[in-house]
Amino acid sequence: MATAIVMLDSATDFFPDAPLVGVITPVRLAVLAGLIATVVTAPRLATFRTRLDLAIALLLLSAVATTYVGGHPDAPLRALLTALATFYLLVGVRRSQPESWRAVALLALVCVAAAATSAFAQVTNEVPTGFCRTGLFTDVDCDSGGAGSMIRATGTFANPNLLAAFLVLLTPIALLMAVTVAERTARVAVVTVGLLAYGAVLTTFSRAGCVAAAAGLLVLGGAYWLAPASAGGGCGR
Repeated sequence: MATAIVMLDSATDFFPDAPLVGVITPVRLAVLAGLIATVVTAPRLATFRTRLDLAIALLLLSAVATTYVGGHPDAPLRALLTALATFYLLVGVRRSQPESWRAVALLALVCVAAAATSAFAQVTNEVPTGFCRTGLFTDVDCDSGGAGSMIRATGTFANPNLLAAFLVLLTPIALLMAVTVAERTARVAVVTVGLLAYGAVLTTFSRAGCVAAAAGLLVLGGAYWLAPASAGGGCGR
């Protein structure tokens, strides 16, 4: 439940950002409750250990030093701690419940669908987002109304680059739903949502996002065509 709340909030921001008590927001409370539940049900260090632990520790130490030695506001540090706690929540859920990948894939599918359709709605309805570019991916002032300027979709995020990064990261996970359903029409529906999400990356006009999305599609295509040969036929295997 905590994982579902966090993932859905990341896509839609449906929870209020105002703290309930101190710095504890509803999302942070959900993450904390999820971590506690995971520790209680799977009280082993191996449940949370990853190959990224050292890099994460160095990142956290540098963030703490930058914040307190440099005298900067601690809000970014709290945001980083929330992101890291969410990461270990997902790791714990996956380790303690191996079959949870199906639930994670389903949640990812819902999240990318919400973000992608919101992005397309902004473009098709010409909703001002404050971000514009020309056809050559050059930034342009939206107020100038220059020829060829196009709205950069932000979807449910603060800026187009965040939306692009979100879609690039979660869409491959969402497409895992295609191997959980046996009915062909259902698989087509899942792939359609995935393609819609990759199409939404184009509405952000994010240069890095478009390159990453193209690379992701190449990897997915390669995995699809190579899977029958390595598994003895049938991509579902």
